[in-house]
Amino acid sequence: MFQQITIIGSGLLGASLGMAVSKRRLAQTIKVWARREETLSLCNTEDWCTNTESDLERSVGGSEFVIICTPVGSIPEILQRIVPSADKGTIITDVGSVKSEICKMGDDCTFNADIDFIGSHPMAGSENSGMEYAQVDLFEGKPCIVTSSKKSARNSVDKTKKFWSELNMCVYELLPEEHDDAVSYFSHLPHLISSCLANNLEKKPLAWRKISGNGIKDTTRIAAGDPDLWRQIFMMNKEKLLFALEDWEKSLSNLKNIIKNDDNENMLSFLEKGVKFRKDL
Repeated sequence: MFQQITIIGSGLLGASLGMAVSKRRLAQTIKVWARREETLSLCNTEDWCTNTESDLERSVGGSEFVIICTPVGSIPEILQRIVPSADKGTIITDVGSVKSEICKMGDDCTFNADIDFIGSHPMAGSENSGMEYAQVDLFEGKPCIVTSSKKSARNSVDKTKKFWSELNMCVYELLPEEHDDAVSYFSHLPHLISSCLANNLEKKPLAWRKISGNGIKDTTRIAAGDPDLWRQIFMMNKEKLLFALEDWEKSLSNLKNIIKNDDNENMLSFLEKGVKFRKDL
């Protein structure tokens, strides 16, 4: 698809992306930027990495497609820095879990430039982080949401969607605001609840952990995610997340009343709805 792409950030997603792009031969050259010299040195030993660049602005030169694979809090600043250095016709995308603020910055930065920013969110992470956990098949069969705006050129949107499709992802297109609504419920809220449960249980006697079954491991798995990464996600999408959290509190309050009132019929109905959702999912 491309002569050269630049991957900005070589953590779990960035490195996995480089592996997948190389495997499927979607780019002749894969250039990687990272903050730390030791990370760049490690990238240079990988077959999927063609070359590396320590200068952020220089890293995008000559690339037709740029993917920002850094935590969401850093993406707006990176956009401001790289757009002036990108070649005309370049498409810039990202992998951020929040889209409204990032897409607005992308539109603002590229307003007078012959460059398009198209938001992307491949739903392919894990509770692990770092290049050492990268997997060539991380994106296989996973959903990817592409977010466009009024400024977005249709051919750039289609090319971005095709890129993720070539990685065998199930691609959907949403407006940035709709994306943030959806992920507040189906991504951010589950992580927040898992972290809340783990935070609560951390205070309980250590001896109790010895009787833990798979249920605790299943429900707290995602609480092991990078705390600073998730702090940035929660705060950037805080209005949507607070609304989702208030909605969930209503469900929790309803369940508390069912238990208080020994309401076996509604308890059964409540649990059956959960079973149905899980099976449908």
